[in-house]
Amino acid sequence: MQNDDVEFKKTVGQRVKRLRLGSGATQDTLAERCGIYRTYLSRIEAGAANPTLVVLGALAAALNVDLCELFCDFEKMSAMGLQRTHGAASAKP
Repeated sequence: MQNDDVEFKKTVGQRVKRLRLGSGATQDTLAERCGIYRTYLSRIEAGAANPTLVVLGALAAALNVDLCELFCDFEKMSAMGLQRTHGAASAKP
């Protein structure tokens, strides 16, 4: 696994956590709404899990946001020199 893949997961996880905290939900509550284990949600928020699109959709729905809201921080990553190419992240030359 490349470091950029880890950064991608961490960025999504951090966004999920910010949205969860902003909604006032606990990990237990959000996990229950999504039908996933709290420990799995914890791993997602820490950037240690690689959630499927179905799980990301469930998280977005439970947080009452559009799915694209989970990815809005990637504009910041792009500004820092990271871009997505053919499914893999790479640093700009």
